[in-house]
Amino acid sequence: MFEDFWQFIDLAWRIVLYWWWMPLFFVLMKKFDDYWKWWRTEMWFGTVWKPVLLEIRIPKILPKPIKAMEAMLVALHGAIFNDPDWWEKYASGEPQTSFKFEIASIDGKIHFYIRCHADYREAVEAAVYSQFAEAEIEAVPDYTKQIPLDIPNKDWNLFGWDYYLGENTCFPIPTYEQYVEQGVEEEEIIDPITSLMEGLAKLKPGEQIWIQIHASPRYSWFGEGKEFVEKGKHLRDVLSKRIDEKKAALKPLWQELLDFVVEGAKEEEVKKDELFPAEMRLTTGEKERIEAVEKKMSKPIFACYIRNIYLGRKDAYYQPNFRLLYNYFNHFVNPELNSLLVWTKTLTRVKLSPFPFINALADRRAYIKKRRMLRVYRDRLNYNSPWGDLGSAMRLNVEELATLFHFPSQIVAPTPGIQRTEAKETVAPSNLPI
Repeated sequence: MFEDFWQFIDLAWRIVLYWWWMPLFFVLMKKFDDYWKWWRTEMWFGTVWKPVLLEIRIPKILPKPIKAMEAMLVALHGAIFNDPDWWEKYASGEPQTSFKFEIASIDGKIHFYIRCHADYREAVEAAVYSQFAEAEIEAVPDYTKQIPLDIPNKDWNLFGWDYYLGENTCFPIPTYEQYVEQGVEEEEIIDPITSLMEGLAKLKPGEQIWIQIHASPRYSWFGEGKEFVEKGKHLRDVLSKRIDEKKAALKPLWQELLDFVVEGAKEEEVKKDELFPAEMRLTTGEKERIEAVEKKMSKPIFACYIRNIYLGRKDAYYQPNFRLLYNYFNHFVNPELNSLLVWTKTLTRVKLSPFPFINALADRRAYIKKRRMLRVYRDRLNYNSPWGDLGSAMRLNVEELATLFHFPSQIVAPTPGIQRTEAKETVAPSNLPI
């Protein structure tokens, strides 16, 4: 028996000696998968991707500007959706195409941009002209390449951050419909973007503010979009008290069997309030939350991330000007539903620590965070790239996205810094004598 024991020990040692790497394979498999897809995607961006930055010069008169923007986003959503299959993910590296909606104030002059793949330029122009017939669209050089790429340096400085949703992504943020009053035309409502436009127009020469919204379409019947809708339906049922959130949590089969053996079959007690339908037990606030969730799921969804940067020359740089961005995005905070909040991980400010040896590196850490913020904005990347992807990005429907990014009417935003078209350009009549 003693010899059998040592034979067993010898066999166990040989298994460990020759197969020690097997658990490591399963641990690193997910990381290898992420790096492989990132490598193939980078190859695709380096060889196939042809970005084009389109500047939109908007007309002075914009009837129903936000609803028109919502309709334009619906058209773009359908035009570019092309969820990659297995071959495109792992071999060619082609990702789901996305748009970047950007606002930039450069020396007080405000510009609206849409960045996309050159192959989708015609789709973008068609969507814009379908709702804003008098707009002008022109391909322009990338404004982010017009400033030094090594900021911060002795002449330039910057401050920036990303946003995230404070609650479950199925809850919507406040939208423009909350500002619509009875009998008031949409182009005359109190538009939150007005305060942003006024602040951007007052920047001095040498100052710039950039706002970027990365939007990638998702469909409700496929992949991540289907998962989002299922998650929203589950949240709706929990809020409407159709299901108990604790009972709805699925347990593993072995745990259910163990509970049955230990505790036996439980008889469900009928509570007094369960004698009434769930709809009769809802408060007014709970009904509004359910309606908001259902409304968000009923419209096309984009996977989004949002970031902004304030930068300028040292002689013009005035850091409190970043408050202009805080003031604008504070309009999209609703504790009862959802809120756009500052993602502190991305904030380019470094808080002081009670440990002196950590504070000694504070300036260096702030420098690295600023360089990283400029890089991800300029390359239009996820902040966690290459490890992050749009799977963890916030979900916004076309109504929410149109509220955040739209062309303001001159009636509500007579800001002189906005680049507008002076007159409509038309082609010459076909019967003109030559």
